[in-house]
Amino acid sequence: MRKISITLILLPILFFSCQQQKKDDDVAINDEDIKSPEELVKPFFADNYPVTEKMFGKPTSNRPVTTAHLRSENTAWFTNDSLKQTLMFVLFSDNSRIVTACFDNGNAPSEVFSNMDLSDNNNYPASKEDRLLYFKEFFVSAKKIDDKFFTSNMGFKIGDLKAKAIKRYGKPDSIKTVEGFEKYYWNPAGAQITRQNVPEKDLLLIDEKKQFITMYFKNNKLATMILDNAPRAIQ
Repeated sequence: MRKISITLILLPILFFSCQQQKKDDDVAINDEDIKSPEELVKPFFADNYPVTEKMFGKPTSNRPVTTAHLRSENTAWFTNDSLKQTLMFVLFSDNSRIVTACFDNGNAPSEVFSNMDLSDNNNYPASKEDRLLYFKEFFVSAKKIDDKFFTSNMGFKIGDLKAKAIKRYGKPDSIKTVEGFEKYYWNPAGAQITRQNVPEKDLLLIDEKKQFITMYFKNNKLATMILDNAPRAIQ
């Protein structure tokens, strides 16, 4: 009888010990599965256009582009007459890209150019009126290149439907109506840039974490896309 009593006393202890061991094992397994904050961040793939560094020319801190009425510093402009589209790059002195924009030449929002750092041919700041009146001169004077360069590495091109952008980037952080365009803006805060068809130096962004995307749509179709590698306030 005494042996039975001892056995009955020991059974709950053994059961509890087994359960505790299982719980400890589970905790150990879960600890192994714990990811660092960096691993928990959803990857964000930086986009750009496949224009090569060679096409920009020799890296320099002074590369003015002039038209009949305006002057733009540290930019490179490319166009395609068949597509009637223009690419614009704002560059660092080492040819890394600060801002990239692709425009439908006949359907570009003038607010982009009203905010650009443009000067007149005497190198004085251009008035807002002159910027809006003459900005298309850059489209005409831009270097002509093949149409293959006008599809981004992520597959975006002028004329794409709005749904394609939403599927790729999700709900925009800001939606505005500007000059008859729907302006969508994405700020992927905290997203980790991941290399995919993007040269390493083009990922050395000012904050090394972000690329800001602005798209202008008209009649549900993409008319202008801007990829901004510098931190900005919400647009």
